Amino acid sequence: MIVMFNIPELRLEIYDIIGGRNLEHLEDFLQVYGDYLPQYIRYEPLMRQRACQPLDPGDKYYWHQWLVRQVGQPVAMVTFVLNRRRNMGILLDFAVTPEARAVHYQGHTRLAGLILSLSWEQLKLDARADGMPIPACMIAEVEHIPLVERYRQYGFVELPVEYYEPPYTPKLAEIFDPAELEQYVGYRRLYLGAFAIPGGQFDPADPDTICKIVETLLIDHYQLCPEHWTVNKALRCYIESPSERATAF
Repeated sequence: MIVMFNIPELRLEIYDIIGGRNLEHLEDFLQVYGDYLPQYIRYEPLMRQRACQPLDPGDKYYWHQWLVRQVGQPVAMVTFVLNRRRNMGILLDFAVTPEARAVHYQGHTRLAGLILSLSWEQLKLDARADGMPIPACMIAEVEHIPLVERYRQYGFVELPVEYYEPPYTPKLAEIFDPAELEQYVGYRRLYLGAFAIPGGQFDPADPDTICKIVETLLIDHYQLCPEHWTVNKALRCYIESPSERATAF
């Protein structure tokens, strides 16, 4: 059992369930995920794979699947990655149980803010392991305006782009029929933004930064071609040719 973070004052522990580690906490992790993010339950098989399979040192991402336990009970889960080539973080999944949302620790009054802060420290460690500077930001797709407003309390900045979330990643398409996913899930209009990571260089008004964020998600994570309509919609106000930018970073 490997504890990533341990805060005795809160009786809080965080376990990274990845690469065959901490598998005794996998079902609790997936239970929180299924209870609070049922709209994404299709990704559960991939989460199991990442938990059980050995880590690939050549992977283009550093993956993290955290289960947060407080007083011995699961109270939150978060999945995030560092895109090693672009040196940018992505928040993929995040859920905190209602009964555990309030904390008082080192200026934090919400457990969500504390977990985000710790995840940014992990991204800094990941970048340092690659000899890279502090990542500029952690990107996030957000479903609802109320959540955008809550995230703003933790430094989230919404970007002025027309963003559509693809219904699957290439890995998910190996498990389910992509045509069915497009039919029953479809491309959903979401809010796109990012959390500034303390110490990083993040300018949300910079067109190059905005383009890099969009490409980190749509071209790298979802592996869409630069000419895909979602890429064009998101970047049409910033660049003439998405295909030219695909090789710029």
